[in-house]
Amino acid sequence: MRQIPVDTAVMTVMLIQAPEPKVKNRETGEIAVDKQSGKTLFNVNVAVIVDGRPDAVTIVVAEDGVQPDLFPGMPVALPGLVARPWENDFGHGISFRASAVMAQQVPAASNGKG
Repeated sequence: MRQIPVDTAVMTVMLIQAPEPKVKNRETGEIAVDKQSGKTLFNVNVAVIVDGRPDAVTIVVAEDGVQPDLFPGMPVALPGLVARPWENDFGHGISFRASAVMAQQVPAASNGKG
């Protein structure tokens, strides 16, 4: 499956809600796991802001890549973010996956003294 790297340097990413386990089957409540590692997958809902325009996007991250102390409204980093086009009998779209979600390191404020 083709993966397209996403450059997050030109965007602000803010957490909308705490990461939640991804449900694979809504009828049974089965939780999705990574096919290779067997780790639980989490949905991470973020606001991606580019040129002042926000869009809500869901990013999938394996459990070991989810920083535990995240809270809604905080700026976050998504290392290894890729977009994956998908298509099936019911439609098509783009899914997003990152190797981690963590608090964005905000540069220290300048005190105006150079």
